[in-house]
Amino acid sequence: MKNKFKFLTKESIKKKIGTKSFKIVNIVLCIIIVGIVNLDSIVRFFGGDFNEPVNIYVVDEIGVYDTFKAVMNNSYLDILQNYNATVKKADKDIEEIKNGIIDEETDDIIIHIKKVEEPTLERVFDVDFISYEYVDAVLYTNIVNGLNAVKENEALSMANISQELLSKIGKSVEINRVMLSDDIKEDEEFMELIGSLITIAFIVPVFILVNLLVQMIGAEINEEKSTKSMEIIISSVSPEVHFTSKLISANVFAVVQGALLMLYSLIGAGIRALTTGGISSGINQAIGTSEGSIDQISMYYNMFLESEIAHKILVGIPFFIIIILLSFLAYSLFIGILASITTSMEDYQQIQTPVMIFLMLGYFLAIYSSVFQGASFIKFMAFVPFISGILAPVMYTMGELTIVGLIIAIGLLIVTCALLYKYGMKVYKVGILNYSSSNLWKKIFEALKS
Repeated sequence: MKNKFKFLTKESIKKKIGTKSFKIVNIVLCIIIVGIVNLDSIVRFFGGDFNEPVNIYVVDEIGVYDTFKAVMNNSYLDILQNYNATVKKADKDIEEIKNGIIDEETDDIIIHIKKVEEPTLERVFDVDFISYEYVDAVLYTNIVNGLNAVKENEALSMANISQELLSKIGKSVEINRVMLSDDIKEDEEFMELIGSLITIAFIVPVFILVNLLVQMIGAEINEEKSTKSMEIIISSVSPEVHFTSKLISANVFAVVQGALLMLYSLIGAGIRALTTGGISSGINQAIGTSEGSIDQISMYYNMFLESEIAHKILVGIPFFIIIILLSFLAYSLFIGILASITTSMEDYQQIQTPVMIFLMLGYFLAIYSSVFQGASFIKFMAFVPFISGILAPVMYTMGELTIVGLIIAIGLLIVTCALLYKYGMKVYKVGILNYSSSNLWKKIFEALKS
């Protein structure tokens, strides 16, 4: 019996992992994931108009060029860098610059700041905004905002307000934040920042892998029943051996596929680091932020390493792995038992509904956990089997659960798996040889009754 179990398990794993389709799909996945991580570099490699520098020539008749350049570089540098734009003082005649733009059909811009005969606080100067074609709305809006800031500054000067007083008026208010709660966490705001990263890096892969697991077990059992090969297999091995081999092979596939997805992501990140001069630089190129933003990214990175969250994650990783593996097992047990009663893929589609409800509930609760911190309902749901695999690790990372809470969630999952196997096996024994075309849910209740 032991040799038969090994043979069934080995053949089932081989059927899932050793096939050409699995290898081809993973090669494609690797290319796609590496490509997504380095998408901006790929786009830049093939070139385009976005690589061309955009010169913003300022023709200044009233002497506000330095103020305008300072405003743009201080307040709108991210936008300028995103469009590869630079503010320059015009060193040629305006007609000569226009002719150059027309001849070469460039994206350069001319900001002609003109005198008005009788300046007022409402109308300090006029501006001609000259370009070959329409300028992107974001860049145009920010240039206009910069000009308005210069206009306000000049209007205040016209009102006989000294530069020293202008500086005092423009100085940011000093705020001293005082937290009255003794239980306030020093990295409370940082929680929300990493919430989206946790969602992407943890929730989504687990969600996808559980979906793969559910589809695979149901399809395999239905295939064996529809081809009548189930009768031959059960005549040689017991239902327990058959079911256990299915569970092991499916979960091995999920773990291997999950590890490969992580490997592909690391390869993509490694290529990005080599080609862009580091992760921070790559992020800067991807989102078009400034050097100051890179410093901000480094600051957040150091905050993360020094925060309580980093320590919590390192301590919690072994528990995360256990709870994820147990969730895979619980889902595969549950869906395998229900799939044994079906006789077609149409029937199987019906019984996936409760599984998808659990998955979607866990997914959305995990997303909302960073928004509704301290919610008793979400804390309670983190202990519910089938949901805890996605929700509990996120809640722990956000500081809403302790290690004890994770251990309780793991214990409940173990009990759930044991009960599913003990009582579900009885349903499985009846269901795998049941080819009745009667109502699906009627068959399920009959199997449970028997």
